[in-house]
Amino acid sequence: MNNKYQVHFQFFNFSLMLFMVMITGACNNKKVSSPGKSAEEALSTFEVAPGFKIEMIASEPLITSPVDMTIDEDGRMYVVSMPGYPLDKSGSGRIMLLSDTNGDGKMDKSIVFADGLVLPDGIMRWKKGVLVTDAPNVLYLADTTGDGRADIRDTIITGFSLTNPQHNVNNPRYGLDNWIYVAHQGAVKTTTYEKEFGDGGTEVYFPEKPNGIRLPKNANGHVVRFRPENDLLEMTSSNSQFGQTFDEWGHWFGCNNSNQGYQEVIANRYFERNPDLLISDADQSMSDHLDAPEVFPTTTNPDRQLLTNVGVMTSGGGLTAYLGGLFPPPFDKKITFITECVSNLVHADVLKDSGASFVASRIFPDREFLTSTDAWSRPVNMYIGPDGALYVLDYYRRVVESPEWMSALAIAPGGLYDGADSERIYRITP
Repeated sequence: MNNKYQVHFQFFNFSLMLFMVMITGACNNKKVSSPGKSAEEALSTFEVAPGFKIEMIASEPLITSPVDMTIDEDGRMYVVSMPGYPLDKSGSGRIMLLSDTNGDGKMDKSIVFADGLVLPDGIMRWKKGVLVTDAPNVLYLADTTGDGRADIRDTIITGFSLTNPQHNVNNPRYGLDNWIYVAHQGAVKTTTYEKEFGDGGTEVYFPEKPNGIRLPKNANGHVVRFRPENDLLEMTSSNSQFGQTFDEWGHWFGCNNSNQGYQEVIANRYFERNPDLLISDADQSMSDHLDAPEVFPTTTNPDRQLLTNVGVMTSGGGLTAYLGGLFPPPFDKKITFITECVSNLVHADVLKDSGASFVASRIFPDREFLTSTDAWSRPVNMYIGPDGALYVLDYYRRVVESPEWMSALAIAPGGLYDGADSERIYRITP
């Protein structure tokens, strides 16, 4: 046989075998899947980098399905609960207000700060309340009576697409430039769930200023920044799927499923000076270990629902630059953390100067910063607390992929919401 055709034939056989293995796993999903762990058992499943400890500070029933959090000036924790993922738009989303009433460092009291949200996925402390992303809106929620429940609910911005929940507007963050940034990626075309997630958005604008600034439909899929008090609203030159972060100098970094970090090198305001200038890209990928890098999970009996490669980054999110000032070397340098929920881990890189941007290198050559043996453990986001600790939000689900991207055989066993009543928030310190 001609060598070229022999290679093609061998590759076809390998691909066919791989596909059959994946189909077999999907067909037997319930049989081979590990059962979920209780909150009491969860800590024993984690392996954290040497020199660090991990402790659980909140778990069910205080909160379920956490995806973002912030801590206020009184030490209270606002947590975004999104139990509706992947398909429930009935308004099950909530913001929970957690507090530690006995001073032991663990949350023991929970109040529903706000409910009736659709698929909320981000939060930021602002003014006397919080900003919450819940496509198509960015909301302002505040408690003016002191009872721990929001009695003000204003829509600050609207018009974002309500698409696959993995791509909705998310993770509001405050920049050193006094602008508020919301991570965002373009609407993802759906073929299976057009009714639920076929909304491509409208112009993005301040609803209280209908004659004010209006961005193009769905902001052309770009990250958006705004200053509500000045009626300012702009697109950036970048996008980010879930998560965004700034370093100590205000450099912006984004991420997507397989790319654990890229920098916006040229801001959109500079391009607006010369709209006829042609450029290839405004972003610079930073990883020196390739797009879709190899990851090193410790998962026991992993439960696969995706049709993507095994052992590589495929669900990177919650990108967080560590600015806490508490961690020891080498974590006292320019460090970024990113969650990888499909592989049940948190990955760490160190950034070094490289021309106008940075290069991101592994801290560990063949292990991760945090891993779990539990296939249901789904780190999805992180937060740097005022204590310098790294807080990790564990979405804790058997199935974390959207059924839009799963095979029919993987969906057939059901269980899309297994674990939706669970919640784990961990604190990592030296």
